[in-house]
Amino acid sequence: MAGPTSRSEGSAPESANGLLMRAVRRRWRLVVPGLVLMTMWQVCEALVPIAIGQIVDRAIIPLDRQALLLWILGLIALFVVLSYSYRFGARMSNRALHEEAHDLRVEATQVPLTRRRAMDGTSAGSVLSVCSADADVASLIFRQIALGGSALIGIVGISIYLLLTDWIVGLIVLIGVPVSLVLVALPSRAISRHSTAQQAAIGEASSRATDIMTGLRVLKAGGGEKWAAEQYRVASQAAADAGTVTSEREGRVAGIGSLGMAVVLALVLLAAGYRVLSGDMEIGTLISVVGVAVFFEEPVRTITMAVGIYARSHGAAQRLVDLQNSADVDESGTETPASATLEVHGLKLADGRCIEMEVRAGEFLCLVTEQPGDAVVVVNNLSGHGDPGNGDDTDPVRFGGFSRRELVPDLAGHVVVAPHRVDMFAGTIRSNIALLHGDAPIAGDVLEASAVAEIVEHLPAGLDHEVREAGRNLSGGQRQRIALARALHAVPDLLVLHEPTSAVDAVTEWEIAQAVHALRTRREGQTTVLVTSSPPFLALADRVVHLPARGEVVGGTHEELREGSDSYRTVVDR
Repeated sequence: MAGPTSRSEGSAPESANGLLMRAVRRRWRLVVPGLVLMTMWQVCEALVPIAIGQIVDRAIIPLDRQALLLWILGLIALFVVLSYSYRFGARMSNRALHEEAHDLRVEATQVPLTRRRAMDGTSAGSVLSVCSADADVASLIFRQIALGGSALIGIVGISIYLLLTDWIVGLIVLIGVPVSLVLVALPSRAISRHSTAQQAAIGEASSRATDIMTGLRVLKAGGGEKWAAEQYRVASQAAADAGTVTSEREGRVAGIGSLGMAVVLALVLLAAGYRVLSGDMEIGTLISVVGVAVFFEEPVRTITMAVGIYARSHGAAQRLVDLQNSADVDESGTETPASATLEVHGLKLADGRCIEMEVRAGEFLCLVTEQPGDAVVVVNNLSGHGDPGNGDDTDPVRFGGFSRRELVPDLAGHVVVAPHRVDMFAGTIRSNIALLHGDAPIAGDVLEASAVAEIVEHLPAGLDHEVREAGRNLSGGQRQRIALARALHAVPDLLVLHEPTSAVDAVTEWEIAQAVHALRTRREGQTTVLVTSSPPFLALADRVVHLPARGEVVGGTHEELREGSDSYRTVVDR
């Protein structure tokens, strides 16, 4: 099975058609035989009325029992081929569909996972919709290749048969069917456009649902259920309206196809009836021609549906391409941090002030901000997700002497920035700490330093205790301790923590501060930066940097700043 293609390999499509063509190219080993088998099925379907007409002319009218037996055996063989060709052709097409849907989902998921700015300006629900629903809809192209392609080939083959059987009937079909198909294909662009809008509306509704489910406890506590329900109702109604417009366009296409085919069938019947009355066509041939003409209705309907679904696949493919283009591919650097130093130069805050800060290798430093928004700006820029605000491409943050773009992509062993927001994932406590599947070992000192040991000792399954989606079966303090253990488990040379103990009690906070300090200073050269106002951490820090609401950054020990700065005392004294 072909794996997903990444943009870094230079082969990612730049358009919806390019994505669909690439999908077909990498599944051709299933598409080609599947199309051949489905074509055999269509041809066998068309041969049934032809065989019945031959039975009438060659066995029933002449009363030839031996010929009747042979033709019946042939008809049975025809049905056997018909049945098995559809069975295995559909199986191959569906396998191609599901394999490609899987690869598209993985490929789409790689965008927010590997690109730092991929989630800027969008929502988790919208990205989720693209990574799931749009990947599935785009992959429907394989089913339409199998059904629509075989139907088209069947129409061509049977048109040739009709032309050879009776040139008037054949000419009606050769002119009428293509005209019907052209009329069907004309609105396909509009369907694609409306389908894209529909998928976007579904993504918005999914985003609203994700937000509501994430904050469900808060909504219930504050009596916001009606407000949330109304918000989702509006988003869902917009998705429903967009779906109605798309379905209306698809129904119009289906109606045009049915009307066109009805006109063709009427003309065929009139022409064939006239040829029989004039003695130019036998009864069996009439049965064959009428049966084949009626058969045309099914492949034309199939092609009509294929056009509509292709338009939807095209719209979904465009959304996938848009996601791929939503953020630049991070240029892979080649440097590794030369040391565990941190330098911040010219990082602008919202009020226009610039931060200048240097952290030595092995230092245990705390940064205290009077304005919570300033802390968010600093942490976001350290993690690579912030806007430096300097108006150019220079990076105000340097790790180990290099900017982030110069460093290798995999920095987990060198730099870890743990934000204040705690994210938990469905799995176990162990998997949420190690971020690995299976029985990953967790060091005992990590569990002790984060106070996770206190949690697991009361759980029957210990570290393998189930964690539900978003950690909803854990308290806020438990989630925060597990997130701290996750950061410590990475054993980075440079660790940045943002308020890691705000949800735990004072006694536990003091124990965690001492244990984290001991763990991080045990190895020479490991640097730790805490963006916090926690007195236990501040008292243990080698140096404290204070960023007041106004004025310049000041530094010193915790006691020095408490004695010399009123604003500092206001922030840290509890």
